[in-house]
Amino acid sequence: MTIGFNNTAADQLKQFADRMERLMDEIDGLKGDLKDLRGEVKAAGFNIKALDKLVAIRRKDASEQEAEMLNDLMLYAHATGTPLDIVMPEPAE
Repeated sequence: MTIGFNNTAADQLKQFADRMERLMDEIDGLKGDLKDLRGEVKAAGFNIKALDKLVAIRRKDASEQEAEMLNDLMLYAHATGTPLDIVMPEPAE
């Protein structure tokens, strides 16, 4: 006596595994491309760490960028002893 298998679930699982394998292969290829690009950047005389930071900032959305800029400004003001005078607009009457 054999136990029946749910071929639909087995086929679906195989398709998921195949898709995951293809995506992982693509990721490996992209990592290789990124490594080659970093080599080109270095050969051109640019600072790779600075470029990484620039790209990270550019990938953030506008609200994250603004929050980071304000944080940097406050740290700079604190470190230099510069007072931050904040002028609040007068409420409209």
